[in-house]
Amino acid sequence: MATALNVFAAPPRLPDAPSQYDLRYHDQHSSVLRLYFNQINAAIAVALGPVRGPFDYIDFNTTNTAYVPQTARLGWNATDQTLDVGMDYGVVHQIGQETYARVQNNTGVTIVNGAVVGFAGVGPDNTLRVAPYLANGTQPSLYALGVMTHDLPDSGEKGYCTVWGSVRGLDTTGTSLGETWAVGDILYANPTVAGAFTNIKPTAPNNVIPMAAVLDVDATEGVVFVRPTITQMQYYGVFTKLNSQSPVATNTEYLLALTNTQISNGVILGTPASRVVVPQSGLYQFDADVQLTSNNSSAKIVWVWFKKNGTAIANSARIVTVDVNGGYIPLGLRETVSMLAGDYVELAFASDSTAVTVSSVAATAFAPAAPAILLNVTQVQQ
Repeated sequence: MATALNVFAAPPRLPDAPSQYDLRYHDQHSSVLRLYFNQINAAIAVALGPVRGPFDYIDFNTTNTAYVPQTARLGWNATDQTLDVGMDYGVVHQIGQETYARVQNNTGVTIVNGAVVGFAGVGPDNTLRVAPYLANGTQPSLYALGVMTHDLPDSGEKGYCTVWGSVRGLDTTGTSLGETWAVGDILYANPTVAGAFTNIKPTAPNNVIPMAAVLDVDATEGVVFVRPTITQMQYYGVFTKLNSQSPVATNTEYLLALTNTQISNGVILGTPASRVVVPQSGLYQFDADVQLTSNNSSAKIVWVWFKKNGTAIANSARIVTVDVNGGYIPLGLRETVSMLAGDYVELAFASDSTAVTVSSVAATAFAPAAPAILLNVTQVQQ
């Protein structure tokens, strides 16, 4: 039961005023008022003394059943065995058990409670803006932030995104996504529905970002525990050359243009198409298979090597002798290259004869096509 301390003394009994000026009356009047205000000051000092500080500790009533959270109120949470702080939007912060980011919605629509969100710019007063995150590979994994812990309208107001801790009042059945969730399931950022979870681990080229675990399954009062596991995205690409190319002159460098992207995440073909361009700095591994054929049986020497930003990479050349008329010889190359964002790598070749071809062979009824070049690019370190 809450109590209030009345710090005011009983009102004084003042002497009756005389019909004309009387010095003794004024002295009595002043003395009574002085005594009255001294009593008030003493009562205030008693009331405020214990909380003026410094003080050693504050005790909260751990059996208090009358505590109801509200904005700017601090009280003991007997269930979670911690202090609750009431905040905007009805959010109740369990101190030490949850961590929030203060965020703003500028998407044009309400971001709902339980939505997976990521960085979406910076607003006034250095406000962090967020938007529902889509894990389809179009945004870096490092842009993922956390999970909204309340509905946040597009009103310019700031709200709270949970980056570690429980988010409650959710549909954790998975049925709206055609899935079935169970307690203990790991939930990932969804690659097809922006802001949603999925308990099906995504695969390339989608982002793989574990965001939360299911604590309670319910259609309206479900609970998840948010703990994003965000690693830097490792970029990759697989490229092929589906046409053939022969040297026009002997002992002359020619760049090998690629014609097809089989799969890619960040790594792209540039202009010209001999250039394989990386989006971010890192250590990249290039594995190339080059298929050669000969027009006659005389011995022909072929060199193939890597170039970075237009300059040959030292010790990257491989040499093969081609002397089978109409036959095919594969040549494998591997190179690990440290690169900056926007750097590119190319394949070049030369031969001491023009009667040799980097050759692509079409599919047959029983086998797929054999491209002239198959190039795999993998980022092995950020």
